[in-house]
Amino acid sequence: MEPPVTAVRSCDLTVRGGECVAVVGASGSGKSSLLNVIGLLDRPTSGRYRPDGIETTGLSDAERTELRATLRGGRLFDSVPDGRAEPVAVLGSGAARRLGVSRLDRRPVIFIGGTPFTVIGIIGDVERKAEVLSSVVVPRGTAHRTWGPPGKRDQPARVIVDTEPGAAADVAGQLPLALRPDRPDVLRAVAPPDPRTLRNDVSTDLDGLFLLLSGVSLAIGTVGIANTTLIAVLERTGEIGLRRAPGARRRHVVAQFLAESALIGGVGGLVGAAVGVVTVVGVAVVQRWTPVLPLTVAVLAPVIGLVTGLVAGVCPALRAARIEPVDAFRH
Repeated sequence: MEPPVTAVRSCDLTVRGGECVAVVGASGSGKSSLLNVIGLLDRPTSGRYRPDGIETTGLSDAERTELRATLRGGRLFDSVPDGRAEPVAVLGSGAARRLGVSRLDRRPVIFIGGTPFTVIGIIGDVERKAEVLSSVVVPRGTAHRTWGPPGKRDQPARVIVDTEPGAAADVAGQLPLALRPDRPDVLRAVAPPDPRTLRNDVSTDLDGLFLLLSGVSLAIGTVGIANTTLIAVLERTGEIGLRRAPGARRRHVVAQFLAESALIGGVGGLVGAAVGVVTVVGVAVVQRWTPVLPLTVAVLAPVIGLVTGLVAGVCPALRAARIEPVDAFRH
């Protein structure tokens, strides 16, 4: 009987959330064994491993697999099927639904490229990589034996690294050199968009969209006020002639209709601002948010409505000013 081989000796390691640790060493130095222990695939012969403060020394295989994903049924892989390259598979909930696999007590079998795989578990939920829910997952050893090492057929091997919010770009810049100081060019680290930059981009796009909608609404309001004022001019032709006959000048008629159209626009802006403020406050109260309302919005809305009314009333007012008293009485 051969003596046992010590793969990892005297390893004392503490990794906090958001930290990035590179495991570097020569071939056969125990890197894979350490990662298997960290991934709850192997049990250490001595010592303790506590992910997120959970003591894993006395956990059963089922309890250890539950720490790696939320299962809807069955179990995940441990070191046995991985080391033996057993033809077993775990299905995501979406893949199980499409394949018609709902029970595991009859040991259902699926075929991948003509190779049979026994389904031993169904994943119900994952924290990230939602595509796993629509995928078929097989042990690493089985994949190596069946299709060869990753990166030589379809896609290069990939790994996800957790970082603190905002640190992804810095970690991505240093990760290739930390993992492969001899050949950092063989690795490519892709950082997701910075949450702050993404939030600013989304806010800018939303502001632009709302500004465009506001411009369209303002144009519609301008046309509406202009039509209303023009109809008023046509219906009050006799009144205009009656004002012009005693000596009222054209500018007096223009001022009258401009004032009326400006009043319509100002009242519309004031009512719109009031409705907007009440809506924002009401939604904030229902959602238990803190409403934030810039004072300039409430003040500028009636002013913009007033200016819009003035602009919309220019053409109808000029048309009213060109009406002669004799023509008005004939009408």
